[in-house]
Amino acid sequence: MQRVRKLSKTLLHALKGSFFQKGRMEAAQEAPEKPLLGFVDHIGCEHVHGWVMDPDAPGRRINVEVFLPETGESFGIGTADQFHHGISGIGDGSRRYGFWLQVKRALTQNEQKNVQVREVGGRGVPFSPHIGSWHPLLHVAMDIVDNCNLRCPFCLYDYRNVRKTNLMSRETLEAALRLLPYTRDGEFWFSCLHEPSLHPDLLAFLDAIPESMRKKVFFTSNIARRQSEAYFQGLAQSGIDHINISLESRRPEIYERMRKGARFPIFMENWDKLITAFHEANSAVALRYVIMAYKSNFQELPALTQYLVDERRAAQVEIRHTYDVPFIAPAFREQEFLTEEDWDWLHANLPTLEPGKLLLDRPPVDAPSVEGGESQNEVLPSSDVGFLPGQYLARLTWDGTLELKGISRASVGSSMIEVPILTKNIKEIDDIEGFFRSLHEVDVSRLSSGSLAI
Repeated sequence: MQRVRKLSKTLLHALKGSFFQKGRMEAAQEAPEKPLLGFVDHIGCEHVHGWVMDPDAPGRRINVEVFLPETGESFGIGTADQFHHGISGIGDGSRRYGFWLQVKRALTQNEQKNVQVREVGGRGVPFSPHIGSWHPLLHVAMDIVDNCNLRCPFCLYDYRNVRKTNLMSRETLEAALRLLPYTRDGEFWFSCLHEPSLHPDLLAFLDAIPESMRKKVFFTSNIARRQSEAYFQGLAQSGIDHINISLESRRPEIYERMRKGARFPIFMENWDKLITAFHEANSAVALRYVIMAYKSNFQELPALTQYLVDERRAAQVEIRHTYDVPFIAPAFREQEFLTEEDWDWLHANLPTLEPGKLLLDRPPVDAPSVEGGESQNEVLPSSDVGFLPGQYLARLTWDGTLELKGISRASVGSSMIEVPILTKNIKEIDDIEGFFRSLHEVDVSRLSSGSLAI
């Protein structure tokens, strides 16, 4: 009898264990999978691109499929393992979650509206809130002149041999403005390295921008040349996205030492005119301030930042480190560059503002010097590694010279490697959209051998 009782208890425990194990398995089977993290950025007639990752398995690279739900037709399958410029701090930090699928056949307009992207055999990839227009240009860095009215000791452009100012023509401008539809808002730089107010037709050039495209445009100015009230009224009514204003201090002696060639009273006169014009027009053009941090001014910057927000219509304040280009005077570098402790102090003492209002751009650890003064990113010959399709950077000079770069397939994390693609005058390109659509063919042999081959 005792043996029977023991057997019964053993059987009961086994049955209970089986029951609970089954319950756990059923619960696990019923638990819904988490949605994928990512976006379909664009659906064109010949390609689909975006990025996607599994939040539960960030080390896994997802196979994605473009298909038409109504018919089940598949237009291509590939792996989301490419570098994607527009993401950071996601998953494993590599930014290698991008995909570019060249579809098997051209999609009709109706098919472009209805196709979906999904993990092969599984979850869908959501559409970006900004899906629509094709934006292959990450930015256009243009200049309408090739000179500056100042000679700041920290400038990343070497003006030592510049003796004259060349001006962009209206013909060149109109050719350049054809790039506008292929950039996102705020990414068409009307000035990049030089001072645009040296061009006598700056306001007329801004007026030439189609109104529907003006939110794509910004420029940077030192506002150190005396200008009329009408000039600043024109800026206030321009409808562009924003204007960057450069300054380092409200103390005249520091301002004039850092902005060599400027006169503080003229700057203040212009600044007051600008603020008055923007206030009277209730201007939607944002004012952003760009400040370089040095030994001479860094302790002033917390109060200056708060002043710019409270009194000078600052939509954003950006405090930057210096790109350590070779032609900066060694004495200036020695006397003015901040230490890590200085940057720590500045970070701790800056005011707390709403997200995006204040940017502190500290120097990266062991940052290399910048040859030529235009980019901190490594540049490789295009023949070395090939470039990713659909993500380009454009540099456009006063005479229309277009230097186009791509992003190397070897890019990973914060190490974005630029790849020279071509140099061509913008006036020689007749069909801009066709030009961008054909670019991936330059590297098609590498594409066909990669993980996104269809």
